[in-house]
Amino acid sequence: MLNHNQAAQERRLIMAKVLTCGDLMPGCKAVIEGKDDAEVMARGVEHAKKAHGMATIPPDLANKVQAAIKEKK
Repeated sequence: MLNHNQAAQERRLIMAKVLTCGDLMPGCKAVIEGKDDAEVMARGVEHAKKAHGMATIPPDLANKVQAAIKEKK
């Protein structure tokens, strides 16, 4: 059985990265989380398609998205 600190650390390891879409798309309230950059990017692409009507992600935007992914606190 995990103690409180171990459980908190395990949750951080599971969801260790975060992207706040509003940092790139003003007004968007979406917060995308994942275990690593690749998972956040994949979820971000799906979000961009559904919420922002983007069929593809231009390379310059993909670079900005990558730079905006942060460690989850």
